[in-house]
Amino acid sequence: MKNKTLLIIASVLIVLGLYRSDMISIPLLPNSPVCCDVDITEPESEELKVLASAVTATLKNGSADRVIDGYRLASLYNDMATLISLDDNVIQNTTAIKEANILAAKLLKIDLKGKYPGLAEACDILVKKTVTTDAVNLDAELRQKAVTAFKALAWGCAEGAK
Repeated sequence: MKNKTLLIIASVLIVLGLYRSDMISIPLLPNSPVCCDVDITEPESEELKVLASAVTATLKNGSADRVIDGYRLASLYNDMATLISLDDNVIQNTTAIKEANILAAKLLKIDLKGKYPGLAEACDILVKKTVTTDAVNLDAELRQKAVTAFKALAWGCAEGAK
């Protein structure tokens, strides 16, 4: 009798599972908020604001996913600025900044190919004009310039997401 009851219950659950699979939703990954509470401020320098506005424009002229992508990029660039300002062991030169930026985007699975024409170039121009085009070691001044550049990128992406 006990086995028969278990068999009936199992059969009912299987049938419900086949026909009403949307009844139970088990999330495999936690939902990440579209907009995060990140402290992103407008760049003080007018030149940086203009360069960051180019980033904003490319996001606004791109894919409909710009809200999600823009806030994810803003969060990434804000975190990069924090990493550069706090760490002088791993991020020692401009090459390490580039590598960290590429690695972080891959880890976050941010896929922007073809969605925002000109975005990579606008970001690259901002960083190169603010920091340097050369592969050099970071001193205190250059480190601060890199932090400022990534905070400007974060602002530009957050504005493009609005």
